[in-house]
Amino acid sequence: MTVPEELIARSNALGADPRNTNYAGGNTSAKGEVLDPVTAKPVELMWVKGSGGDLGTLTEAGLAVLRLDRLRALVDVYPGVEREDEMVAAFDYCLHGRGGAAPSIDTAMHGLVEAAHVDHLHPDSGIALATAADGAALTKECFGDSVAWVDWRRPGFQLGLDIAAVKAANPQAIGVVLGGHGITAWGATSEECERNSLEIIRKAEEFLASRGAAEPFGPVVPGFEALPPVERRARAAALAPVIRGLAATDQRVVGHYTDSDVVLEFLSREKLQPLAALGTSCPDHFLRTKVRPLVVDLPATASSRTSSRG
Repeated sequence: MTVPEELIARSNALGADPRNTNYAGGNTSAKGEVLDPVTAKPVELMWVKGSGGDLGTLTEAGLAVLRLDRLRALVDVYPGVEREDEMVAAFDYCLHGRGGAAPSIDTAMHGLVEAAHVDHLHPDSGIALATAADGAALTKECFGDSVAWVDWRRPGFQLGLDIAAVKAANPQAIGVVLGGHGITAWGATSEECERNSLEIIRKAEEFLASRGAAEPFGPVVPGFEALPPVERRARAAALAPVIRGLAATDQRVVGHYTDSDVVLEFLSREKLQPLAALGTSCPDHFLRTKVRPLVVDLPATASSRTSSRG
């Protein structure tokens, strides 16, 4: 396979499993040489998932293609963190040919890290460590020296410099946990990069499972137990037009209903209200889910009319 074909295959495999990243979250990249059609000389390129794409359904049209020499030359003109937003526009001057998709704000992370293949993902297990008050210590306890910690910094050029520096200082590391954000892994081959990403995700899952509370959301609240499947779906169908009407006050929206086991467990528990009020734990999530959910705080047996008024 070509370098872009390898990247697409890896991206689709990672994005197909929601344990690895949320919908449209994260990005992947690969570097390789091609012949420049103008000079007929080798030029090193980077293919990276463009802005707004989804890993699970990514195609080659969704990749941004940049010249690596020009991208890395931006380090010499970087004006500092106070003006790093200007760097996103500068990525357009690094594009190769027609360039493909628009480069995302995470492009520097991929280009500045000295690795042929890089994955940046938002797995729930990684975010649990990344957003914990003692995340750095937990990362060390979970991974030892194989995964490093990077303090919170908003996505951008400086974060790319930070990750590159941490990788250079920790040659044994297969990746990093980004404080308040997610994970980044790398490898010399596409297979190694994917393997390292999955190792970080699965090891974090095992670590959390071994230390988690039996009832992390508290006990079940009497009256808020899940209804039988047929009955709860009928009630959801009755409420859907009301909820969608409220959500569509400013613009049209499409609703999605889920009654998965994890959702039903959360809705029936004592800590539903305070945890929902806290909002999302990761900045990437509220791009899709917004900051916090609306909770209809009524027993499952409440009538549809009462629920719509509540």
